[in-house]
This record gives sequence, structure tokens and C-alpha cells, in this order.
Amino acid sequence: MVRLRTILLAALVLPALARAAQIPGLSSKPTAKTALATPSQTKPSDPLGRETPRGTVMGFLHAAQDENYSLAAQYFQPATGHHHLDPTEEHDLAAQLLAVINQKILASSLESLNNDPEGRLDDGLPPNQELLTGVHESGGNLFSIRLLRLDDEHGNELWYISRKTLDTIPEVYDSLQFSGIEKKLPSYLARHRVLSMPLWQWIAILLALPLAVLAGWILSLFPRLAVRYYRKKLDPAAAPARSLFHIGPGTLLLAAQVHYVLVFYIGASIVYRQYYRSVIWTFLAVAFYWMVIRITREVFERLATRLTSSGKMAERSIVSLARRVLDVVIFVLVALIVLSGLGVNVTAALAGLGIGGLAIGLGAQKTFENLLGGISILTDKALVIGDPCRIGDQRGVVEDIGLRSTKLRTEDRTVVTIPNGTVATAILENYRQRDKILFRQLLRLRYDLSSDHLRYVLDEARAVLKQNNHVENATSRVRILRMAEYSIEVEIYAYILVRDYAEFLALQEELILSIVDAIEKTGAAIALPTVGPILTTDAWIDPAKAKAAKARSEKPRDSGAPDGNLPPT
Repeated sequence: MVRLRTILLAALVLPALARAAQIPGLSSKPTAKTALATPSQTKPSDPLGRETPRGTVMGFLHAAQDENYSLAAQYFQPATGHHHLDPTEEHDLAAQLLAVINQKILASSLESLNNDPEGRLDDGLPPNQELLTGVHESGGNLFSIRLLRLDDEHGNELWYISRKTLDTIPEVYDSLQFSGIEKKLPSYLARHRVLSMPLWQWIAILLALPLAVLAGWILSLFPRLAVRYYRKKLDPAAAPARSLFHIGPGTLLLAAQVHYVLVFYIGASIVYRQYYRSVIWTFLAVAFYWMVIRITREVFERLATRLTSSGKMAERSIVSLARRVLDVVIFVLVALIVLSGLGVNVTAALAGLGIGGLAIGLGAQKTFENLLGGISILTDKALVIGDPCRIGDQRGVVEDIGLRSTKLRTEDRTVVTIPNGTVATAILENYRQRDKILFRQLLRLRYDLSSDHLRYVLDEARAVLKQNNHVENATSRVRILRMAEYSIEVEIYAYILVRDYAEFLALQEELILSIVDAIEKTGAAIALPTVGPILTTDAWIDPAKAKAAKARSEKPRDSGAPDGNLPPT
């Protein structure tokens, strides 16, 4: 704590001492080294921002776009010798250069222009030269604007637009594509400007929107017809998914590119095209993401349908989870590409995301726990979509296994959402994986049955189980459990060799009715619960059936010795 306070105190005091050292009367006498460094520190900076190549071009564009051509001409290379240029010619040249840049230079080239006073040193040009490259002309040559670094009257090294380039501008201006169109328009549309851009260009940009959408729809019509023909060939009975007039992501992608070309063709201001490029870049990314998501969804749906028809429910759930993870990955990649196109330092953004991701990970432990739980559920195939199961105290059919939770459709037809982290750690009972279902009943017989009669009842119950083909004979049993308070309890225990619970209920009902018939056949009776003495004159057991049961169960008793003699001692 003491060391921390010392550091903070030093951080506050040292700047104050440094400022005090600069105050006259408090500072010491300057040394020779300081006196020599003073003139270089007071060298005036250029008010027009011509210290860098990008500053020169952007300063010229803003001045010329505001029709301040006298200021824009100051970014031109000064005339050499005693020759003085006509200011009117310089103003016309500035206006022509602005029009040429608007139609010959791409916004991406302008954004990539170096913002360092030294310029780029790895472009193969002399250190005092820079090139602003544009589009390819009809002859195949690459149009470019050359910048030179020269000393001004104050000894500052500033960047200017080369006179060699300016000499070619009038000829290039006469060859512009929109110059003939502009001459045919009413003078009001050409002279009147909105936000420093001619009114006719704003109208053309707005009119280009429906034209671009129409052109995008026509261009996307051919691949849509090919896809429809391919689907019809695979499945003649399949109905078309969407009408031909549907506007999807492919149409929007093509429309955005067509509109971008039209805006560039009419020579819209490159300053505004920088912002327009950012908007169109974002729009293209959204349309591209929409198209990719639609393709992946259709592919995964077809794959899931095939897996469902073949009974591979676990694989279907994994495919569903993989599609959602892929959607997130594609979104992150598209977002990084958009940020890179907008000039954001993606490396720094990724580093920030790493630090932020660590903080988010610490605060979102439950979310990652649910995500990993869902992956473990699907990879272990503990649950798949369509499984009847019990998770903790909830029972139902699995409807969906997502990145965060699992959804159950309960017997009350409600949907219960359980976090995957809870599912992964809870006691999970999957009814689909059972190979047979337990049939267990507790039969209570009256105490007034004789032992022989009781044996007869047990034999008849065992016979009912053996005669049923759906009962597993190796594990079935009918045994007396105990002498209870008001009855003799007999357990009927067997496995029914079915998996479907509805089928099990039907077979269980059949077995119970057969056992009841067997008990009635033997003349026995099921005991009733009693809470006190019962006095009755009715015979609960049919004497005739009891006599028959006794006769059936009697067996000759053998003493174990021949002729009735006892074995020798």
C-alpha cells in the first residue's frame, strides 16, 4: 500500500515539476543544446494538412467539393520558374480533377492511401513520390494520380499533386462517361448542389435503387430456375419452395453490386462514396450471411430428414446442434470481415475479444456449462429427439436439444425447458433404451385357503405366464411373499418382451384378466382389507370347487421305506 501511494504521488508531482521548469524565472539557464533545438521545435505546421499523402488528397477533395477552387489549387504542385498560371485555369483544373477522381478512383484506393509523412517506402517508387491508383482505362493502362513531396518556403516537406498528372486531366475529363449526360440535362439539375453534390446525381442514385433490384432479380432468375429444375428432377411430386417473384438474399446481393456500379458510373462524390461503401459493405455482409444461413439450413434439414427416416435420432440431434454452432461461427467470421472492410484493426479487436471473452466466460459459467452439457448429451447419445424419458422429477418426450437447454413435452402436453447442465448431472432415465418392461403384481389371497388349495392357485398362475408368448419364462416367477395382516401376499413377477409402453399396457391387461380367470377357476377368493371382526354365515369358498381343488392337489405320500418297514437303525 505504501509503495502504491508513493508511485501515485510521483505521478502527480513529476509533471508539475516539469511544467515549473518551463516557467520563466524558475527554469535554469538553457544550455547550448537546448538553444539549438528551439528553432526546430517552433517550425510552423502546414494549415492545409499537406504533411501526408492522404491529408493532401482529402484536403483537396473537401475544398473542391465545397467549390472553393482557389483553396483546392493550393494542393497543386507550385509552378516552376517565373511562369505564373492563370487563376481561372487553375479553378477549372480543380473542378475537372474532382470529377476525374470521382469517376476514376475507387473508394478503397482512397482509404488505402498512406497517412504517414514519409509515405510508403515499399512500393518501388522514389521516397518523395506516391501513387493514388484508380480503374483500368480502355487501353488497359491503370489510371493514377502522382503525388510529390517538396519543400515549401518555410522548409517544411509537403505533399502536392504532381503537375505531370495535372497536364493530363483536361483530356481525361473530356472522356468521362457521364459528361455527355450532364450536358443534356437541364442546367438547374447540374448547377444546383445538395451537400456539395449535383442534384441530378442524387436523383440518379435514388432512381437506381429499383433498377438495381430489378436487375438483381433478373440475374438471379437463371440460377433459381436451374435449382427448381434440379429439385423437380429429383422429386417430381415436390412443390416449389418459393415463387419466382420471391426476393431473396441472392437477389439483394446482386442488386447491391449493380447499384454500386451505377453510383460509380455517374461519378458520385468519392467523399460520400467512402460512407456509401461502408453501408454497401455492411449490406452485402448481411445479405451474404442470410444466403449462407439459408443454404446451410436447407442442407441440414435434408440431412436430418434422411437420418429420421433411417431411425438415427442421435445423429439427427448432433446435426441440429452442429448447424447452430456453424451459424454462430459464420456470424463471427462475417462480422470480422465487415470490421476489417470498415478499417477496424481486427487483430486488436480479436485481442480485445480475448480479454473480454475471458471476463464474459467468468461471468457466464452457467451458459458454457449448458453448452458443454448439450454437447456431452448428444455425443454420449444419452438422449435424442423423440425419446420418452425421465429427467429428475420431470417425465416426457424429448422435443429439442439446443445449445442451452433440452425441451420435454410432458403428459399434460406442456413443454418443460431444462438447462443442459442440469440434464448432464441429473439422474436420467431413458425409456427408449429398455429392451423389456417389468410386469409385477401383488396378489392377496384369503387365509381360509388350505395349503393344497393354495398350491393349486400358484400352479394355475404360473401356467398363465408360461402360456403367454410375450412373457420371458426364464425370469418369471409366482411366489408367496409373506403372511400379511389380513391376507396371504403372492408376488407375480415377469418381464414382457416389448418396448412400446402402449403395447405393454394391452398385454398387461390381458395377463391380469387371465390370472383373475384362473383364480375363479380354482375356487379361491381375493382377500378384502378388514379393520375389525367380520361375522357372516356365507361360505366364501365354494365347497364343491374346494373339494375338487383338494382332490387335484393330493399326492401319494411315500415314507421312503419299502413295504412300510422302517430303515434299519
